[in-house]
Amino acid sequence: MRGFTRLDRLIWKWRGLGKPRIRIKIEAGEVRVNGTLATSGAMEIGNFDLVEVGPEIVQNRTARYVMLNKPQGVVSATVDAEHPTVVSLVEEDWADELHLAGRLDRFTTGLLIMTNDSRVSEAITEPVRKVGKRYRVGTDGEITAEMIALFEKGMWFAKEEVTTAPAQVKLLDPRECLLTIYEGKNHQVKRMFAHFGVKVVRLHREAVGELELGELTEGEWRFFDPGELMV
Repeated sequence: MRGFTRLDRLIWKWRGLGKPRIRIKIEAGEVRVNGTLATSGAMEIGNFDLVEVGPEIVQNRTARYVMLNKPQGVVSATVDAEHPTVVSLVEEDWADELHLAGRLDRFTTGLLIMTNDSRVSEAITEPVRKVGKRYRVGTDGEITAEMIALFEKGMWFAKEEVTTAPAQVKLLDPRECLLTIYEGKNHQVKRMFAHFGVKVVRLHREAVGELELGELTEGEWRFFDPGELMV
């Protein structure tokens, strides 16, 4: 399973100790995992388990789950030479540990998730998990019944040679809707409307799974519990 490694391998990477020496330390009661004496070098250790050998700490990482209301003009990246990044908005000394669980283009606003837990980010982004992403979409033309029908049926994307999963559409007015998609194709929402010659002029992500942006203001972030996603 991703995100786990053997205890003896972790200690070997830490100090270069061979398996016989590690076994001796375990048998001597010198190795603890989350405060409990280890019993075997074959134990599976997660990325956020506390591991100690004697008085020394081998691993002590904190799992972090961050949701951000991304402003326009900020790029979905950890570093960028020209533009501010979403990570730069998290002004904490641990921010460089974070990676992105999905992206928004520079001109799209709204909910962006960052974490240092790859199991959660993979669960969000893997198409097989069918985690919905809900957008508020504003257009320069009318959103017709024909468009809605095709979105809800699934559209053929020639570039990827795939048919998109059926989307959910709630029409708010002739030029605005809530659109929920279950994939993350490049510029997917804009391409869906462009198929009908309609341009997306406002795109704002309001939710990922059951996690709602809520009252989080532009540029603000907060921690969240992965259970809120229901992934």
